[in-house]
Amino acid sequence: MGRIRMAAKAVIVEDGRILLNHCRDSSGEWYALPGGGQEQGETLAETLVRECREEIGTAVEVQRLLFVREIIVANHSFTYLEEAAHQVEHLFACQLPDGYRPHCGPGADAAQIGVRWMDRSALEGARVYPRRSRELIDPALWSEWPVYWGDLE
Repeated sequence: MGRIRMAAKAVIVEDGRILLNHCRDSSGEWYALPGGGQEQGETLAETLVRECREEIGTAVEVQRLLFVREIIVANHSFTYLEEAAHQVEHLFACQLPDGYRPHCGPGADAAQIGVRWMDRSALEGARVYPRRSRELIDPALWSEWPVYWGDLE
């Protein structure tokens, strides 16, 4: 039985836009929330601060836990996971420092080619993971959703 990987993801929404990692693979471009795997001895908040420094080039202020999502790789047609067959993601509301401009950090993921603010129209035709990330652009909806998302794509 493989290990279950814990991860933290940043939900950063400002002015009707969401900040996403811009990635590319053999099938084209796609987008994902910044963040990644927890290391031994880190809290999830520490994981998120480190991962954001690496991926989006700045530390974030971690605010509150919003949602929990699982990825069981065998159930999905696409996954960016390479190390684990099962990941539990904790999605936190986060705040950027004043004056932040999107750019890749020094430890960007291998598929990552940029960082972008995406508005609703830009999200319409984009491959976004998880798909529900498109709806995160509207914080007014967050209280209507269950905290636990399960293994949705």
